[in-house]
Amino acid sequence: MSFSFCNEFPYRLAMNRVSTIFSSEAIVIERFDHPEGCSHQDPKSEQTEDTVVTFLESGAFDVMQDREWWRFDPGDVLVSTPGLQRTYRHLQSCPSDVCFSVKFAPDIIETALGRLPRNLPCLKIASGVPSNFAYHWLIEAINAATSMDVESAAFHCAVVLGPHRWERPPRLSGAGAYTRKMRTACMAISAHCEANHSLTSLAADARMSPFYFARVFSELVGEPPHRYLLRSRLRHAAGMLNEGAHVTEAAVKSGFADVNHFSKAFRRHYGIPPSRYSS
Repeated sequence: MSFSFCNEFPYRLAMNRVSTIFSSEAIVIERFDHPEGCSHQDPKSEQTEDTVVTFLESGAFDVMQDREWWRFDPGDVLVSTPGLQRTYRHLQSCPSDVCFSVKFAPDIIETALGRLPRNLPCLKIASGVPSNFAYHWLIEAINAATSMDVESAAFHCAVVLGPHRWERPPRLSGAGAYTRKMRTACMAISAHCEANHSLTSLAADARMSPFYFARVFSELVGEPPHRYLLRSRLRHAAGMLNEGAHVTEAAVKSGFADVNHFSKAFRRHYGIPPSRYSS
């Protein structure tokens, strides 16, 4: 454990206690709070420096952005991208908030998500089924202590930076009982995106009907299985193109049977044709 300033909560007048839980070239996962007995004073304004998804585990605080205040309570998610001017406010002299953050390397975000909107639709995602699913996946992956599991869970969190933001209200009761099965399905798709996945095959592996599997997957993950699969395949193809692969090779080895379909999907996702992606 170390004492340092946190990039996304950079209170210059007081120290945060920061514990780095996992670190790789692609992501850094940290948990941070405030030392017991601290004397804290919030600065007037700070600019965000990194791309971060932060889960509030306990405590509370307020954030002002674009002259609007947002309240954050346990379970809420704070989304940050570089260059945002924010003001943070605590009501305690020694704040009690504990945050769990996933910070992404800049090039990873483009590879994972493609083109992002210039401005985030909203800095706050209220506590809900998809965000809780993502948080508990991260915690279990960290406890399992395998890098691939942790990075898979972290990349799943990156989806909130794009157009699919976990904001749909819950519509299916009892979905939480299938958390482990949906997590296994996500990992199978990400690890073997080139495989001939279908709704029927994924549902069979989970021992569920295709209809109910699709409903539960969408409820917990925040997007339907086919969209999750497409995103995983495009991310894999982008990584191959960055390493010098030919367009056809990247398409086929990422699960696309039709190169023309791949090129169209890739251009929609990343804004440029795959032939120009690595140039």
